[in-house]
Amino acid sequence: MQKSIGIIQKYAAELKKLEQDEKYLLEQLNNLDIDVVEGLINNFTSEQFQPVNLLRLEILNKIKENIIITPELIEEIKNKIIAKDDAYFSKYGETLVSGLIDYPQKKKLPFVNWKKNFSIFFPFFHRLVDKIESDTALDRIAKGLMKALELDQYKSHNVSFDGSQNYGASSCWIAIFPEKRVSHRNAYQLFLRIHAETLESGIVSGSEINDESANTLEFFNTIEEVIEKLRASKETVENKNKKLINYWKFEPGENGIYWEEFYKQGIIAIGWDNLRNLNDYTTETLSQVLNVENPENSNLIRNIEDFRDASIGDIIIATKGRGTSLGIGVIIGEYIFDDEKTKYKHIRKVKWLINHLVGFGAVIFRQDVFSPTRKWEIIKEKYISTAPSYEKIFNDLEAGKVYLPPPKPPLSPETQNFWWLNANPKIWSIDSYKLGDIQSYTSHNDKGNKRRVYKNFKEVKPGDLVIGYESSPVKQIKAIYEITEGLHTDDSEGEIINFEIKEIVEDPITWDDLRETKGLENCEVFANNQGSLFSLTSEEFDIIRDLIDERNIKTEIEKEKISIKEYSFTSDPEKPFIEDLELKGIIDSLKIKKNIVLQGPPGVGKTFVAKKIAYEMMKQTDDTKIEMVQFHQSYSYEDFIQGIRPSGKTFRVKNGVFHDFCKKAEFDPENKYFFIIDEINRGNLSKIFGELMMLIETDKRGKYKVHLTYSEKDDAPFFVPENLYLIGTMNTADRSLSIVDYALRRRFRFITLEPKFNPRFIDFLNSQGFSPKFVGDIVSKITTLNKTIRLDKNLGEGFQIGHSFFCNHKNNKSENEWFKDIINFEIKPLLEEYWFDDKDKYESQIDLLLS
Repeated sequence: MQKSIGIIQKYAAELKKLEQDEKYLLEQLNNLDIDVVEGLINNFTSEQFQPVNLLRLEILNKIKENIIITPELIEEIKNKIIAKDDAYFSKYGETLVSGLIDYPQKKKLPFVNWKKNFSIFFPFFHRLVDKIESDTALDRIAKGLMKALELDQYKSHNVSFDGSQNYGASSCWIAIFPEKRVSHRNAYQLFLRIHAETLESGIVSGSEINDESANTLEFFNTIEEVIEKLRASKETVENKNKKLINYWKFEPGENGIYWEEFYKQGIIAIGWDNLRNLNDYTTETLSQVLNVENPENSNLIRNIEDFRDASIGDIIIATKGRGTSLGIGVIIGEYIFDDEKTKYKHIRKVKWLINHLVGFGAVIFRQDVFSPTRKWEIIKEKYISTAPSYEKIFNDLEAGKVYLPPPKPPLSPETQNFWWLNANPKIWSIDSYKLGDIQSYTSHNDKGNKRRVYKNFKEVKPGDLVIGYESSPVKQIKAIYEITEGLHTDDSEGEIINFEIKEIVEDPITWDDLRETKGLENCEVFANNQGSLFSLTSEEFDIIRDLIDERNIKTEIEKEKISIKEYSFTSDPEKPFIEDLELKGIIDSLKIKKNIVLQGPPGVGKTFVAKKIAYEMMKQTDDTKIEMVQFHQSYSYEDFIQGIRPSGKTFRVKNGVFHDFCKKAEFDPENKYFFIIDEINRGNLSKIFGELMMLIETDKRGKYKVHLTYSEKDDAPFFVPENLYLIGTMNTADRSLSIVDYALRRRFRFITLEPKFNPRFIDFLNSQGFSPKFVGDIVSKITTLNKTIRLDKNLGEGFQIGHSFFCNHKNNKSENEWFKDIINFEIKPLLEEYWFDDKDKYESQIDLLLS
């Protein structure tokens, strides 16, 4: 195998240079041997017409004429092809010119997938003889891996330098997966990608499996290391694939006309008989034959590819229309193309288990021929209620299986129309529906009158995307829909459109967010929001889509930055030096009061303890559910809750950090959220909290709501949710601060934390490598100092020195030097302030510490 790896890496190195260095690519292009150019001209003259092949042909002829190829010349030829300049290309004859003229005019420009010059000229440098050698080497590697790993019931999908869509690449890859999974897209794979200098290998989940967390790719230098990695991953891949299951709805002919025929034959079959064997098509070539402009988001392409690639063991629900199921079966055979049949030539073998018509009384199926369904639980429950004996069939089908929903398709193709749909939350709340639900919206109001901008309802078509917005008082984007059926008449609802909920927006976008966004100034929605359905341009939709993605990406990045683990205070190796029973008492207070203040002298770890309290209550280390601020003398209501801020040439209401965190907790009521206010007594509390004084009380949580000072009349009233806990910290040694406002004090429980120079503290220092005698000296000296502070009538317990001053050991210094640094630079300034009027006492205490 190593020899074959060497062949692949030889080609990869040259292609990588061509791909990454545009100047080098053009140099090599302009220096092509004339015999090579002649051979390539013959190839592209005989190829089926494609704009990119005409571009290649013209470039080759320019090279033959000794004309230097430049990026400007390439763009010039592209523009002539886009403009269908038949006069310019007449030199190539009638057949080719006819292909150019007849090539469908699409909204998507013909070179949108060929922006990289490397992709255009890849066939010039990786020619047939190279392809044969590299493909053969890749095949040898795949077979060698399967033999070495003893994978008898597996097969491989090899992608050479052509790339999966023939755009060219500088690496090759091999996906090895169980035969029953049919396609690598629907399987967990043992994966190897061969780069110019390294090998990348591990487990990869197929593109149709929504499980990126399973990926374990690493880089290696030798094939032996790869084999070792894959051997260790073999059992995991096998187990994951065994558990996979998908659910598909299939309509056997319009209105289920071929159901009985397909049931008797034990098959499912689809039309599109003008297509040959589906295994011979890539997504790109399939879209060309079917004249689909955006294959990545085409229901038609998806239907055909899903039918071909659905795995053995997947469940099929045969349907009739939008709300009726005819029967249920399981796929038992790979895709077959039967050219001898007169129609429905594309076939899959199915073992039908149930032949029973069941009506659901609602729209639950898409109108596609073959597509995934998220409604399996509803379907199963209905069948069991109809005939309890079916429960065993379902249990046997799903025993040990795991369903992974398909990944979301791209959401902004150029061929779709885009819309904005207002929902009145008092009538129709998006939060009450789930992903995959199919809903309807009437084109006439309750009085039978056409809704405003009725023409928009008439223009809606399947595949269009819709921004789902809840109007006042919510005023937020909550979801994205996909139109499943245009304007039509329903017997019970009248004239309606249907849509599927494609995405729930986890972090909703507010009306104010949108009004502040550049590019939406002329949006129809903002010109006059009186109405239901508004048209969006593709650019406006993309801007809104980007807002949603940015918010989600920010949330995802926050999650990626932290490692969320299960948490238990009892087993935490880095827990504070307080006892478990003491922590339990603090947590009980927080549960009862919802608001606590941890007070104590400097260095007792108040903020550290606050986070550990949150972790213990959540039972996990999820920092995305913790927010922290620090109060100071200039901190205001506008910073904390809501205020008016400059925005361009005007001013706008901007929510503060506590307001946003309350909303975050409100949208996730099943989880606990914690707001930590460090140095809570440093701020002007009455001013900062404002009307929140009442809302944070335990018995007012979630029940009492108020309109905020700066809110508009149609804004939803604000409240503090029940699942949000407030934890303040307060330094009792800070004499520059006034006593905490009584109104706020009675709304919090105040809990005092004391210095902990206890056995747990001693064990901690010993674990850091300090000598027992040194640790004993620290405890003795600080304990003596704290006794002196407590007995001082001008100071007291709140001015003691805490243990956390000694919890951060730097290994590059000796223990004595480290201790002296802490005394001189951290504790000495405190003592100097404590005894500012008694220099002798302050100096004598320092001398005792350093002695």
